[in-house]
This record gives sequence, C-alpha cells and structure tokens, in this order.
Amino acid sequence: MTQQVARIRSGFTKARTLWRDFTGESAYDRYVERHRREHPECEPMTQRQWWRAKADFDEDNVQARCC
Repeated sequence: MTQQVARIRSGFTKARTLWRDFTGESAYDRYVERHRREHPECEPMTQRQWWRAKADFDEDNVQARCC
C-alpha cells in the first residue's frame, strides 16, 4: 500500500511541476535560481517586482506575427 501511495504522490508532483511550467508559475522560481547562481552578492527582485518587470517587458516588446 505504501508503494502505491508513493507512486501516486510522485505522479501528482510531476503533474504539478508540468502544470506550473505550462502556466508560467515556475518562471519566478527559475529567475531566483539563476539570479542566486550568477549574482550571489545581490538580492533578487521580489516576486511582485519581477512580475511587474516581466509585464512591462512583454508590453514593450509585442511580437504579433503569425509564424
């Protein structure tokens, strides 16, 4: 029974990770990892600051093309 529970839990964890990647939720986590690795002397932006900067960047760099 515990192996089945562990397998189900592992499946849910993988599904959650895929969902977070698909929806963009994990983008801030990846930013923090990279920032801490490449700039350990500086604090990363807060999540609110990062999402604001991303929204501003996306708004300023619209790429509306078909293919």
